[in-house]
Amino acid sequence: MSVEVIKHAGFCFGVSRAVKLLKNEIENSINSDVYTLGEIIHNPDIIQEFADAGVKIANRAGDVPSGATIVVRAHGVTLDEMDKLKNSGAEIVDATCPFVAKIHEIVKKDSYEGNVIFIGGDASHPEVEGIRSRAEISRVFSNCAQLNELLSKEPDLLLKTATFVWQTTFNLNEYAKCYNFVKKTFKNAKIYDTICNATELRQKETMILAQKSDVMIIIGGRNSSNANKLYDVAKRFCNNTFFVQNAKEIPINFIYNSKNIGIAAGASTPDRIIEEVKQHMSELTNNTTVNEDMTFEEMLENSLKKVIATGDRVKGIVVGVNPAEVKVDLGTKQSGFITKENFSADPSIDLTTAVNIGDEIDCVALRVNDVEGTIALSKKRVDSMKGYEEIEKAYEDKSVLEAEVKEVSDGGLVILVNNVRVFIPRSLTGKPASFDLNSLKGEKVQFNIIEFSQNRGRKKVIGSMKAIESEKRRAARKEFWENAAVGDRFEGTVKSLTTFGAFVDLGCVDGLLHITELSWKKIGHPSDVVNVGDKISVYIKEIDKENKKISLGYKDPDADPFVLFTNNNKVGDVIKVKIVSLMPFGAFANITDGVDGLIHISQLSDKRVNKPSDVVAVGDEVEVKIVDINTETRKVGLSMRALIEENKAAEESTDVVEDTADYVVATADDENRTEDTVVSDDNTPETTEAE
Repeated sequence: MSVEVIKHAGFCFGVSRAVKLLKNEIENSINSDVYTLGEIIHNPDIIQEFADAGVKIANRAGDVPSGATIVVRAHGVTLDEMDKLKNSGAEIVDATCPFVAKIHEIVKKDSYEGNVIFIGGDASHPEVEGIRSRAEISRVFSNCAQLNELLSKEPDLLLKTATFVWQTTFNLNEYAKCYNFVKKTFKNAKIYDTICNATELRQKETMILAQKSDVMIIIGGRNSSNANKLYDVAKRFCNNTFFVQNAKEIPINFIYNSKNIGIAAGASTPDRIIEEVKQHMSELTNNTTVNEDMTFEEMLENSLKKVIATGDRVKGIVVGVNPAEVKVDLGTKQSGFITKENFSADPSIDLTTAVNIGDEIDCVALRVNDVEGTIALSKKRVDSMKGYEEIEKAYEDKSVLEAEVKEVSDGGLVILVNNVRVFIPRSLTGKPASFDLNSLKGEKVQFNIIEFSQNRGRKKVIGSMKAIESEKRRAARKEFWENAAVGDRFEGTVKSLTTFGAFVDLGCVDGLLHITELSWKKIGHPSDVVNVGDKISVYIKEIDKENKKISLGYKDPDADPFVLFTNNNKVGDVIKVKIVSLMPFGAFANITDGVDGLIHISQLSDKRVNKPSDVVAVGDEVEVKIVDINTETRKVGLSMRALIEENKAAEESTDVVEDTADYVVATADDENRTEDTVVSDDNTPETTEAE
């Protein structure tokens, strides 16, 4: 007699998680009753165990009293039930399987976009009811024939955009038929493969095992969808297929008369019940001599442990080491070996120092070669599996992980956690769009696991730094507003540009750098000085803590051209300037880089001026006198008129001197005259002879 059990028997991830959450609530909810909405999983033995522990089953949300703890089953609930639970006043613990919750998200999104949702599954199953409640328009079918019949009754559905999802335990054989039918029939359909990977593995292993077995035993609850699917799969290939819930239902007569027995168990079947079946079958055949007096249990254990298949996780003893490989004794007729490549993810590892003869080693069978009598093993894969276990735990606990960034791409970051690749999309890094992710390569970062799933044997792990980065930024912002002061200097990154200035990221807050603060010279646009992504040194010019606003400075105060000008010039100085623009009220002249002055129209000439262009033109270089310097408004008043008037005054002064000289000469001449001048009564001068 030979016995073989499928590898993937027992609790799946979703069921294991739900049971664990319920057990935690039983232990922690000391002062409140614990309820489940419907059966937490479809297994009568487990349900009875929880009932004995005081767990009550509520058939509807209205049955849950306020203050109680309600654990939502692994299959999920409808939106209506969830809303009622939220309004009941009960504490909700959502044990919905993450794979089911993912279907909910798909359905809500595509339904919102107007798609008709087609659901492959059992319409009366709670998982399907929960999925359907999230769709505006939906249709349910259990097989390809039913889908065909549905479309023949409602042909208009073929004209609509359709989304296909599947109950996580949907029959794989039917799925293949439906998939081909949809591809041929629909012109515009989105097909999501939502069948749980554990379901797929169980069904495939059951199908293979049933083809070579005389008897197939399926262990599971009567109302377990996935266990019933296993029964359907096995029955197609093995007529003597039996469905049992526990060891008491084993078909004894068929066991005694069978040579090859196969065993499969549904996702809701605990390891304890599988073990009980093994023990009970051992007792039935304990006194029967089969295969050299080997008991049924011994044959079962031998089948499980001694025959190693590809993918099996095994332990062995190191019996030899060289630089290229490690030889391992697995307790079988085949000899195991681990190449350097499959020993560690570190290519520089030295096997002769990393492992010693006699060490017990945990590994996975990569390839079994019965002809050569060897088994290629991998320790690296086990390390990765352990890493996935840690990742799964971190996902469930929502704990914070820290690891080194190994790769950077346009899409995001790749981080290795115990040989597990975790991908963090750029949108979940918590960094601004302008941030250079390459600067994180080789750095350790903190993150959460927000998605952990497996489909078709491929594991998908998505991480997020966003929440942690947001919390860090929140704390940094709080500290900033408490301590920041005018004059504080920061190294910032130009985040965006506008016509009036640039916004600069200071690491936790953004500040405005006005265009006038970018340069002492007049510029047309901020891009004349800075670009997005530039690292620049800025200081706080003004701060409004109440309204959380910051004005930044960038120009060097010591290089202020106006200050330099006033240090070297004063009112009354005569300087040469260049006319740069004309206005109705005067002409602007450039004094030096960054400093302009105004020649008011009244100061262009000592005569009336109708318009500045009558006197000067743009580009003219003229001499002016500084008549005003206003340090508060930073304005300089200039005058050409003052110089003109000064020049005229100087010329008139010269004329007066010349006239005085003539007068002196004339007086001297008069003194030499012999005639006197007499003034008559009518003021008419008269000349008389000198006495």
